[in-house]
Amino acid sequence: MNYKWNIKETDSNKIEEISKKHNLSTLVSTVLINKGIEDIEQFLNPTLDKLHDPFLMADMDKAVERLLIAVEKKEKILVFGDYDVDGTTSTALLILVLQEMGLNPDFYIPNRENEGYGLSVTGINIAIEKNTKLIVTCDCGINAIDEVEYARANGIDVVITDHHEPMEVLPNAYAIVDPKRKDCAYPFKELCGAGVAFKVLQALVSETDWFHEEKLYNHLDLVAIGTAADIVPLVNENRILTSEGLKRLSNTRKLGIQSLLKVSNFSENQKIRVSNIVFGAAPRINAAGRLDEASQAVKLLISENPNEAGMIAQNLDKINLERRNIERKTVDAALMELKYSHNLDEDKIIILHKRGWHQGVIGIVASKLKETYNRPVIMISIDKGVGRGSGRSIHSFDLHNALAECSEYLENYGGHVMAAGLTIKEENIDDFVKKMKEVVNNQVTDEMLLPVLDIDSEISFTDINQVNIDYLNKMEPFGPANMRPKLVARNVTISGIPRIIGEKHVKFRACQKKIVISAIGWKMGVHYELLISNRPLDIAFVIEENEYRGLREIQLNIKDIKYSN
Repeated sequence: MNYKWNIKETDSNKIEEISKKHNLSTLVSTVLINKGIEDIEQFLNPTLDKLHDPFLMADMDKAVERLLIAVEKKEKILVFGDYDVDGTTSTALLILVLQEMGLNPDFYIPNRENEGYGLSVTGINIAIEKNTKLIVTCDCGINAIDEVEYARANGIDVVITDHHEPMEVLPNAYAIVDPKRKDCAYPFKELCGAGVAFKVLQALVSETDWFHEEKLYNHLDLVAIGTAADIVPLVNENRILTSEGLKRLSNTRKLGIQSLLKVSNFSENQKIRVSNIVFGAAPRINAAGRLDEASQAVKLLISENPNEAGMIAQNLDKINLERRNIERKTVDAALMELKYSHNLDEDKIIILHKRGWHQGVIGIVASKLKETYNRPVIMISIDKGVGRGSGRSIHSFDLHNALAECSEYLENYGGHVMAAGLTIKEENIDDFVKKMKEVVNNQVTDEMLLPVLDIDSEISFTDINQVNIDYLNKMEPFGPANMRPKLVARNVTISGIPRIIGEKHVKFRACQKKIVISAIGWKMGVHYELLISNRPLDIAFVIEENEYRGLREIQLNIKDIKYSN
């Protein structure tokens, strides 16, 4: 992509003030200011005592009240989750803690192909057969109005824990815990499903005098996986929960997670980062719900049998390989369809629909197309006259609200600002596409379609030292709303001959002021001519550290390259 560089400007007096107050370098202070960090000490040292009071969340008192009744009476509980990573980790979290409280809860994950997303009548019928008194949802349920009525009519209370956008009318559940409720005053709205489930358990534990909080914190490894995989902003409570969870993840005692990390090629006691979850562990968990039964993932996460855990992890790894093959074929088919159905000089949204596309991979394909073309993308898989779609959005465009404006053509929809799903009758697709294009044309400007690279600071290679790197690393965990700082160095020359590695990657040594640093540009082989031009270059990058055989090396991960002015 031809990126527009957005280099943030910062008040030099403010930089000096922050540097003196917190004993930080100019570079680190500049990055923190440009990230909008106000409480710098808390940001650099996230701790569990800074979590918000869970009872600030609407209906939390009702949810805890009902769970305490279930614990006291040893009632039968069904935990109803979703088939993605967030849903399966939050399901496992609830199961494990309720088991530790002396209950024997069941769990149910709907089949993506047969039932679709959310609380289902099929799952409720299983609860009825088992004489269940309480259903606790996680990562779903906020718009399950009819399903909750069905459960109530059959003598089952429902406690909803969710983080998706609610519609105007809420289900008539015993309690609805969702920070995105309009009447919820909770100070942080961006928890994932596992985060909301954790807050419910945090509130529940606080009302008992026999279950220590530390036992609950032992399960933050699950919360970290769910939070990282759901691509929610890694700020505020998400940052605290993920930071603490990652510490526990590297030394987890959960046999299922140990087996999962092993098949994901992580060595024992290796420091796990958000990127390792997103690109390693999460796809294998997700693969179960995409191509098979997501209940496998929950069984893995709660397993106490090393043989069972190993077998499930190996199976998920195998399914993930199959998923990748299907995904590649679907990407090729989507690109072919795109070529004949869209004019990207005019179309501000990509909407593709076809019979036979595997529903389990269309969300991933939508993400890839969105990253490639910097446009909102909706992929719809049609089967037996019904289309199930998955959409991904770009910055500043609310996909969920856009679907709401087109709801007359939809059977169902839900999700977030940046990602959403839908169900539609095949005969309504053309009208939906027409209406959605109108909505997008009214809301998406040409400027919004230009890919932007936000730069946190201009620096010199003399600023790249271990002290600064250590402070930049303290800004982890990195992710949405807290990405690894992007920096720019100007008038850089190339030392030696750049090398193409693989098919599209380029490796070279960058030189500025007689300081030479290794650099790599993933999928940036197209810039090879710039690198051999013998002209000064401006490079945008993030700083990384590689460790090989005990030796640490600083490396620049290149994000863009331009000729210097």
